[in-house]
Amino acid sequence: MSLFTIDFDRRIESTLPASELWRLMKEAFENPAQSSIWPVELEEVEPVELKRHAQVKATYKFGPIRMSPTYHITHVHQERNFSYESDRSHPLAGGATVEVEAHGSGSTLRWHGAYRPRIHPLTLGAMLFVRLYFLRTFFTHLQRNIRHYEDSYTQPTYDAPRAQ
Repeated sequence: MSLFTIDFDRRIESTLPASELWRLMKEAFENPAQSSIWPVELEEVEPVELKRHAQVKATYKFGPIRMSPTYHITHVHQERNFSYESDRSHPLAGGATVEVEAHGSGSTLRWHGAYRPRIHPLTLGAMLFVRLYFLRTFFTHLQRNIRHYEDSYTQPTYDAPRAQ
């Protein structure tokens, strides 16, 4: 492990059922404009089908600065997790896994991974961006949006068939 490697492991506890939290994360990538939880004021993701080898293009917004790196989905386990890695043009090598874990009282969104610097003119800026934006602001806004969604979420109810 390099001194400059950025390792991260963020968890957001939720009262939502795991299936609903997964649906929200999937929607965030496949239809971000309609996502209830994605922090679009900070980041936009071009719509992508959440499947292996799909290309994900994100546009990060940090004041007047816009950066649009590309990632590739490397693994998808439906209803559970997916992984992505940065493409070769990205100033940082690495990626992450996004998981939804069920537990008795709800679920946990876990986003963990690592980035390493590459020889690239934007490496220093990218490392600062990951530390200052992604690991702080992005996750704070994502958690806030999940909490807001939880406040309005009602469990689907199913009426039992009535006896004739």
